[in-house]
Amino acid sequence: MKDSIGSKKSFIQDLFSEELYYNIKVREYIIGGVFAILVLFMVINLFIFADVGPNPEAARNTFIGLLVLLVIIVLRSFSVRKIIERKKKLVKKNIRRLRYINAILESTIPSVAIILLTFFLKPIVAVNSPAVFLYFIFIFISILDLEFKVCALAGFIAAIQYLFISLLFLDSYKEATELPIFVLPLSYIAKTVILLVSGFAAGGVAHHLKNKIVRSLETLQERNELEKIFGQQVSKEVVDEFINNKLEITSKKRNVSVMFLDIRNFSKFCEGKSPEEINKYQNEVLGFMIEEVNRNSGIVNQILGDGFMATFGAPVEYDNHTQNAVSAALQIVNELNKKNENGEILKTNIGIGIHTGEAFTGNVGTQDRQQYSITGNTVIMAARLEQLNKEFNSSVIVSKDVIEKIKDVNHSSLGNVNLKGFANPIELYRLT
Repeated sequence: MKDSIGSKKSFIQDLFSEELYYNIKVREYIIGGVFAILVLFMVINLFIFADVGPNPEAARNTFIGLLVLLVIIVLRSFSVRKIIERKKKLVKKNIRRLRYINAILESTIPSVAIILLTFFLKPIVAVNSPAVFLYFIFIFISILDLEFKVCALAGFIAAIQYLFISLLFLDSYKEATELPIFVLPLSYIAKTVILLVSGFAAGGVAHHLKNKIVRSLETLQERNELEKIFGQQVSKEVVDEFINNKLEITSKKRNVSVMFLDIRNFSKFCEGKSPEEINKYQNEVLGFMIEEVNRNSGIVNQILGDGFMATFGAPVEYDNHTQNAVSAALQIVNELNKKNENGEILKTNIGIGIHTGEAFTGNVGTQDRQQYSITGNTVIMAARLEQLNKEFNSSVIVSKDVIEKIKDVNHSSLGNVNLKGFANPIELYRLT
């Protein structure tokens, strides 16, 4: 059990690491794309607006300085993307650590831009310039790290750095303006709080996305486990019920209804036929029959060359499994008759036996390869009933236990019949 849980966690961790690795590449694409657009914007500004204003030289130097910084960021994004692709194993191994390093470095970029602006512009202009909005770009992108702490760290670094820079030049602001909104520390503290809160907000979104991804991966793992046990012989509805209700496959006794179905004279049909012809016939005939079983919440435990065994009421337990088994049998017979009449398939006759009662259910096999198995007298009796269809020239035979649990189904008694392996005669009924 512990090995199974450990394997499940390892599977989810591996897939989640793959998702984080993909997100790191995506974030570099986004950063590269966003800053490439800003580079283009700065080039346009350099040629159109650089000579506008009282100090054209300072404006030109500002545009050039910012342009160089933006180009460096674009080149850095391109280089990081290449390294990520070449060093995939190393990146995935250290991916959690890299997220925090990225958050610190990227949140520092806007601070560098603001400090750079103070060399060409008045500090009050720099700390209130559009460069401040770069903080929000990186806080927003940190959501891709799918970790609340990383986003909160990005917001915290941005807030502390902006507060430090804005208060560092506070005394010089009074020389530039007397407007309280630019002079009072409260204005910059408010912006700091907004940056900090933005980090927490981004963290909340990241945490929500992470939980959704983990739940999706857990669902995928559960589906894989069910398919490993049942193969493709279980309906989507049964799988969904297992996952949605957090059901477990346990070995235990339970009441089930078992159906055995056999195609009459299959061996004779196979004489002189190629394997391709036989397989085509099996798919045409057994295909729609298995669909009817699935439609009535049953599972096909075994597919034999000329028939199958199906169970109703396990592994998902429900009260009306006997009614479902009978409904599936009658629908199979009706659909088969239609196909025979329309010439859709070669003339085919079948025999079905159904019994309901206690059986032992559970997994058989190794951890890597398991099969859901149903054993007990209920299974043996259902198989015996199917074989009796030849003797009574019928299509569906059921036991008295089945008749007692179904409604609105026409039936006729076959009397008490001796069955091989059973000491006492069994009262049987014919449905068709």
